[in-house]
Amino acid sequence: MRIQVTEAGKWTLDAPQQVWRGEDGKADSVLQSALFAGQAMLVVKESDDTVGFSLRYLGFKATGFMTMEMAKQNAPEFAQRVLGRMLNMVSK
Repeated sequence: MRIQVTEAGKWTLDAPQQVWRGEDGKADSVLQSALFAGQAMLVVKESDDTVGFSLRYLGFKATGFMTMEMAKQNAPEFAQRVLGRMLNMVSK
């Protein structure tokens, strides 16, 4: 089996990884996104009424982060765990 990166894949994989941006590239205190392994991850404020942030990546969610910075610090480990979990979901 020969695996190659597609043209669309090159665009996302060649883009800066793990660089957080808010809407229109500005810093945002409610929602920011970054690419991890070429796929978008979000850090989102849970609600206006509560303190807390969540990470969202490839259909998975991690909660319980008191600040946006805490969520972003945990993002690489979250991405690794999600990708590991997805690997285990694929049967041979």
